[in-house]
Amino acid sequence: MTEPESFYSKRDYPSSTMKHSMWSAIERSVFPGRQPGFFGLERRSFVFGMAAAIVLVFAAVGVYTTARNAIELTRPQTIRFDQAYQSAIREFEQVALTESQSSKTTAQAGLASARRDQLRSFDVAIVELKEGTNSKDLSPLKHELLRQLYAQKLKLLQEMIERGEIEL
Repeated sequence: MTEPESFYSKRDYPSSTMKHSMWSAIERSVFPGRQPGFFGLERRSFVFGMAAAIVLVFAAVGVYTTARNAIELTRPQTIRFDQAYQSAIREFEQVALTESQSSKTTAQAGLASARRDQLRSFDVAIVELKEGTNSKDLSPLKHELLRQLYAQKLKLLQEMIERGEIEL
């Protein structure tokens, strides 16, 4: 009788994964109504697709952040200073000017009203100066005037806090 080893070498035999795939194909052909599970055939492509989606999301966030920072750095420094002053004053006023009016005497209420009028006059002067200039206007004199108005407004708010007119 002939022996298989005389005709076939070890590398001619199918591997275990090939045997598994052949038997799976035979089983599918014998039982055609039976479908593999959700991840049966496409597990690897699903995992690669999810990994690619995550990488794309991180890449998109990185591109957006880089573009935003590049745009921010191309703006002139005077405009960045103006925006920094505006945001600082806005945040400072939100924190400082939310106080209770009921515990004040008439003298304190009058002083607080006068201080608020001063703050409003600074706001009006800032708005008038901004309306007179273009937002992209880079004249040093106008930006120096704006910075002085912002500094005076911040100084007034600081004095109000130091004298106890505003409670934090």
